Amino acid sequence: MENKIGKLIVVRHGESEWNKANIFTGKQDVHLTRKGFEMSSAMGTLIQDIEIHKVFASMLARSIETEVCMMSGSKHCSAETIRYSSALNERDYGDYTGESKSEEEKEHGKEETTKLRRAWDYPIHNGETLKMVYERAVPFFIEEILPILLNGENVLIVSHGNTMRALVKYIEKISDEQIEKVEMPFDEIFIYEVDENGYMITKEMRKVGDEKFKVDDSRLRSSTQIIATVGPSSAKPEILNEMIKAGMDLARLNLYWSDPEEHAKRIKIIREMSKENNTKVLIIEDLPGPRVQDVEGHTYEVNASKAITEKDKKLIKFGVDNGVDYISVSFVGNKEDILDCRNEIKKCGGKQKVIAKIEREVALENLDEIIEASDAIMIARGDLGNEVSLEKIPFIQNDIIKKCKLAGKPVITATQMLYTMKDNPSPTRAEVTDVVNAILEGSDAVMLSEETSSGKYPIRAVYVMEHLTIEAENHLKNPKFNSL
Repeated sequence: MENKIGKLIVVRHGESEWNKANIFTGKQDVHLTRKGFEMSSAMGTLIQDIEIHKVFASMLARSIETEVCMMSGSKHCSAETIRYSSALNERDYGDYTGESKSEEEKEHGKEETTKLRRAWDYPIHNGETLKMVYERAVPFFIEEILPILLNGENVLIVSHGNTMRALVKYIEKISDEQIEKVEMPFDEIFIYEVDENGYMITKEMRKVGDEKFKVDDSRLRSSTQIIATVGPSSAKPEILNEMIKAGMDLARLNLYWSDPEEHAKRIKIIREMSKENNTKVLIIEDLPGPRVQDVEGHTYEVNASKAITEKDKKLIKFGVDNGVDYISVSFVGNKEDILDCRNEIKKCGGKQKVIAKIEREVALENLDEIIEASDAIMIARGDLGNEVSLEKIPFIQNDIIKKCKLAGKPVITATQMLYTMKDNPSPTRAEVTDVVNAILEGSDAVMLSEETSSGKYPIRAVYVMEHLTIEAENHLKNPKFNSL
């Protein structure tokens, strides 16, 4: 590394749902709009010529979504260079949170509303002044970010309008009176060279649409396929669109949750976003099987003689009618369960392929015949862990993968792969190791469940999974993948 100070790139997150509605957002966690996602991706093209060594973002979803859009496809940044901090969160607008800025302006006038939004020490009941934001964001910059810059590394900060305004105030030595006049646009980035104290030496401004910064659509994609479960957190078109861009290859619909009408809407959106991205995202319909709820969660009816229930038969028809690509059979016991599913598909006039979910001890006893009868195998480690000793799961996983590779059948490793990301923007080191080891063992696909169906960071989860799979593949000696 050259002995010089690195570049500091400062970016405001893209337009959020509440920005669009002209509402005081504050610490409220809302997603980007479609325009916000598009603008964030475009801002990523403005820094393609800069090697990003570290990225800092706030803990709020709109900031994280912007960071992911900017860095997706980047040749310079891995999943492990990201750090999130509440010090970079948006200003807390207290009692104004959720209120209309337009209505506030009508009631108190434009000048007073501008002061409320941007003035240095304007009081906010139960909230923060801009000065208070400065007092948490600037020390974080000096203590955590500046040393990285002084080490010669380039740093990207993705945060919020007022947080960026506070940082810019320090970096550019802007007065208390002048700071409320500083604009933080959605479509522009600031690139600084700073001195040893973090004060500006030079400043470059880059704007989306500048012809000097051409969009580079080329990006490295993993051979390992990524399956993401689509649910309430990921059903919006703009979210699915970004998940596809981040690396999602297949969409899983868990028909135990939500009614068929809701899943039909999701299928339509998946197809629309797939077409928009000029790709084909395959759809897996996951049947509930003889699943029942108990006090500890869900399990299956142990006295059920068949994996395909009467409800499953209706859902198979739904899947055929809606043209899904795969039908996944839950709680498979033997090859007859797979053949039953095939017969139902045939009755409905379909040709869908069948995935056998291995999650019962009896399925392990009949594993060879199940593999032979199926088009693909899913190692459903969650329910399987209720049937066999936990310490045996890694060895069972390895054995199933080996048998599938010998048979030339695709094998999916599933359940809790990045489970921490249901509520956190980063995985644990143990989860990272689990994903990589599953690929090194020979998994053809890895699956996200709650992480993308009900989690807070579905796009980020896919992005991390894609980076992990690419890194794992770089260490495979003789890679051979059986595609779904």
